Amino acid sequence: MSRVLKITGGLSAALFVFLVVLGKGWLEQGGFAVFDAHFGGYSVEGAREYLAELAQAGRTDLYLGVFRWVDTVFPLLLSFTLAGVIWTQAWGMPIAVRGLVALTPCFYLGLDLAENAAVAHMLQFGPQVSAGAILQASAYTVAKWICLALAMLLAVWAWRLSPRNGTSS
Repeated sequence: MSRVLKITGGLSAALFVFLVVLGKGWLEQGGFAVFDAHFGGYSVEGAREYLAELAQAGRTDLYLGVFRWVDTVFPLLLSFTLAGVIWTQAWGMPIAVRGLVALTPCFYLGLDLAENAAVAHMLQFGPQVSAGAILQASAYTVAKWICLALAMLLAVWAWRLSPRNGTSS
């Protein structure tokens, strides 16, 4: 694995830890974690309650500021890292297959960035945001996690299971 991928992977891990600490320490309100952390999505009522509690605690600007900025850089680095791992480690595969598989992290990236935009919209409108906007953001969250899991599985597959010089390693 190249030095660049090790650096981007390390930066991705550090940013993830930062997001977890910031989310748990400052943005979790009333037992409701940041929107990104809900693997199975969230309800309209739960999202509205969280938005109201965030506003009341004066934390909406923190979510829209530092958290959103880091949550934009993190998926970019992670996607680059996963695509790079897949591309460099699956070198024994036909180039077309390798290229298609290496693109899977891009689906995660697109969904994560769409989720971030949808969450920013919700934060700007607060608890009065439409139910449709909440459900759309929730759908992006669920789809993002599914695509990330797939991209990570494919990266592990490329790293551990792809044929190398006629053998498996």
